[in-house]
Amino acid sequence: MELTHLDQKGQAKMVDVADKEMTLREARAEAWVWMRPSTLKLIFEGQVPKGDVLSVSRIAGIMAAKRASELIPLCHPLGLTYVGVEFFPQSESGALRLESHVRLWGRTGAEMEALVAVAVSALTVYDMVKAIDRSTTINGIRLLEKSGGKSGHWSYRPPKGEVVAVNLSAERGVPKKNVGQGVLKAGFGLEGDAHAGSERQLSIFPLEALAFAPEEVLRTLKPDEYSENITIRGIPLDELRVGRRLRLGEAEVEIVQIGKGKLEQKGRPWIVSREGRFAAVLKDGTVKVGDPVEII
Repeated sequence: MELTHLDQKGQAKMVDVADKEMTLREARAEAWVWMRPSTLKLIFEGQVPKGDVLSVSRIAGIMAAKRASELIPLCHPLGLTYVGVEFFPQSESGALRLESHVRLWGRTGAEMEALVAVAVSALTVYDMVKAIDRSTTINGIRLLEKSGGKSGHWSYRPPKGEVVAVNLSAERGVPKKNVGQGVLKAGFGLEGDAHAGSERQLSIFPLEALAFAPEEVLRTLKPDEYSENITIRGIPLDELRVGRRLRLGEAEVEIVQIGKGKLEQKGRPWIVSREGRFAAVLKDGTVKVGDPVEII
């Protein structure tokens, strides 16, 4: 594969696009800002002390897209014809999704402009609310779609994961054990598990959540101490948000809650209370270790 950003001496260079065809080029990107639901409510009620968060963030993103070439060393200055930033709240989880859209006629694409726009918009949201919610975080910055030019159209495809364990316990308060496979029942949960039929029908633990646990928590864990009904891996946490539907083997579920609300201070409960996913079963089916986990 030819590395177009390196010269014959291996030094960084700007790509010469003079001979490329002028085409209509577009790009969309997104970012997620996570905060307390109460903070998100203040934003959309216009009650944040610093002012109109969404308007300021939108303008910041537009300005940033126009100056991407000043921030990213090898970007070309582009004559953008349109930059837009939109906001999509998820009130229950306290998540705010930002999406940028950039358009131009040119010889090179607008992916970086779209990414810079949404990143600076997200940072602006953080700056506007940090005084009232220091726990606010930014993640999931990525390109969603691009079109135009020789490479044509490209769009983001959600990653696939896998089932690592299927765990149940016949009694509440007893650690769950990996049984290898089980049957999920719509509106009920995992057959044979003591928690099935409750408000939180099915518990899911993504192994990626371990990255957020303090060292002192991880040191006290044994492999079977952080197992919920279904242990999965391979899907980023920001994809496992409230309202997201997943296919687990033959079954289908919808995430209805993140964390237990009450934050525990040690061991497995520390992680699950913050990053455990709780789901409603929408479609019956068998699920077993090794089955794919797919975003619907």
